[in-house]
Amino acid sequence: MPRIRAESIAAHKEVSRTAILDAAQMVFLASGYSGGSLTAIADVSGLPRTTIYEYFPSKGHILMAVLSDRIPPLIDGMLDRIEEASPLETINQLFAGAVDLVVQAPELAVLMFRVGRELPKGVRDQMWQLLNPVTDELFRQCRLGAEAGTFVTAHPHRYGMVLADMLVSAIDELTHENDARKAAPAVLASRIAFIRGGLLGA
Repeated sequence: MPRIRAESIAAHKEVSRTAILDAAQMVFLASGYSGGSLTAIADVSGLPRTTIYEYFPSKGHILMAVLSDRIPPLIDGMLDRIEEASPLETINQLFAGAVDLVVQAPELAVLMFRVGRELPKGVRDQMWQLLNPVTDELFRQCRLGAEAGTFVTAHPHRYGMVLADMLVSAIDELTHENDARKAAPAVLASRIAFIRGGLLGA
């Protein structure tokens, strides 16, 4: 019997894992979380259901793996493209970047902001933490604007929470649109106008 190199085993495992995640993305988009089954994921992936259990203990863990593998690189890329600017302009860039991500990766947005809401609470809380790099930057910019005296708010942390909720609502709104690209400018403009009025009192 030929020996199998460790690197070949590792490559095989990675291919199998990717096949499971690709299949899960298709199944959950088509059937939702509650309607998506491990059997359906196994059928689409071409792998036995028993093999899937070797990688993930539940379908919730599979969906979380899809999101945690595929969303952070998009967020990191978006944050890397933010140009140095005033706090208000940086916040505008964060909102514009997030809206653009929805336009560029609508399936992942739907998985997180619609399908992901069906996850068990513990896993769902873990899912929302994927947005921490963006929300942390929103909080930081609110603090910087308040410290510089350019923002009217005396409670930057509270306003940061408002901004985070507004960002989630903007993305959520776009995931319900038939054409996110067409709706994106109006969704973004409404949030930017609200942000400007709230932070600058304009």
